[in-house]
Amino acid sequence: MSYSNIKATLLLFILSINILQVRSNKLKDFFVTKKFHVQVVNSLPINSPILRVHCASKNDDIGFHDLVKDGQIEWSFREQVLSNTLYFCHFWWGSKDKAFEVFNALHGCIKDSQLDGQTRLCRWSVTDIGFFLEDDKGKKYITSTW
Repeated sequence: MSYSNIKATLLLFILSINILQVRSNKLKDFFVTKKFHVQVVNSLPINSPILRVHCASKNDDIGFHDLVKDGQIEWSFREQVLSNTLYFCHFWWGSKDKAFEVFNALHGCIKDSQLDGQTRLCRWSVTDIGFFLEDDKGKKYITSTW
């Protein structure tokens, strides 16, 4: 094999690898949505008992957290188009406890929410009244009481 044939074969090989890499990245972008962020914030009154929170999904356990006033936990993930990612949290505050889904929809964080469907932030504020959901534009509404 001549030097020019080896050079041409090597160039063709490198070009093929680059084309496959570009196609692979475009395919990945097609099947993976943008990144979502979930935050849980303790907005309970000062001198309240500590808020204990446990959040998880089928594949990801965020763990147990004891949140002081204004303390927070947060996590991020990428939603797959063909899957149904669901995160739930269980909250304990003094003698009260409540559990519910904090993410279950690509549009608006939770199904039938009043948030902008384009939001990528699901911010939960826990108060003595209940649980408020807020989006990245500051729109906020109560979803549940204790």
